[in-house]
Amino acid sequence: MIRAFAIILLFILSVMPARAQIGSYSFNSNVLYNDGYGIPWSFDFPFLMDGSPFFDTSFCKGTVTLPNGKTYGDLQLKINLEQQKIIFNTNDGKAFALSQPVSRLEMSCNDQVKPVVFRSGFSAIDKQHSQTLYQVLDSGKLMLLKYVEIRYKDSKAYGSNDITRSYRQIPTYYLWIPGKDLVKAPTDESELLNLLQDKRKQLIETIEKDKLKIKKESDLIRLINSYNRLS
Repeated sequence: MIRAFAIILLFILSVMPARAQIGSYSFNSNVLYNDGYGIPWSFDFPFLMDGSPFFDTSFCKGTVTLPNGKTYGDLQLKINLEQQKIIFNTNDGKAFALSQPVSRLEMSCNDQVKPVVFRSGFSAIDKQHSQTLYQVLDSGKLMLLKYVEIRYKDSKAYGSNDITRSYRQIPTYYLWIPGKDLVKAPTDESELLNLLQDKRKQLIETIEKDKLKIKKESDLIRLINSYNRLS
């Protein structure tokens, strides 16, 4: 009886750590914080906000993967696009900024049909560097990526000391192409088709059939998705 109890106890103790971490996959934000990856973050801004520097104003359930391959899941996440900061909440409601770059981030927000994926690790281009976060709009043989620049303007109402910061989100689209790395997605249809020369004929047919306008994000996604399905 005593031996049987001891075996059961050893089994329970061996299973318990696996609930917090399985291989390189860890669960909940407290593990992320306890691993030393959190810097205290405050949402107290010294101004009123019109618009937002965040991808989503709410916390979204998500997963982050660090460059070392370690993944943390079941997190409550926000992305500050202006500062390129990933914010997470611990179980006690405290907010922290992730102190390490990530290679991949996936999160599900309230108004999203499917999880949103962000990636980094691409070559420097324009004002961006290798740790810049890009939203992955489509992936396959090539990836369609979206970078959002945040611009703002401060103003004061007459007779008021309160500052209002008005934000604008300005998207730029890029293509990751094997052998070429990152290139800015052309807004001209002919230039884009020249980049995708191997499927040019089929893509022209798709554009004409579906009346696509590549300056429209949803149409650009459909075109790149068509290319990836053809490849």
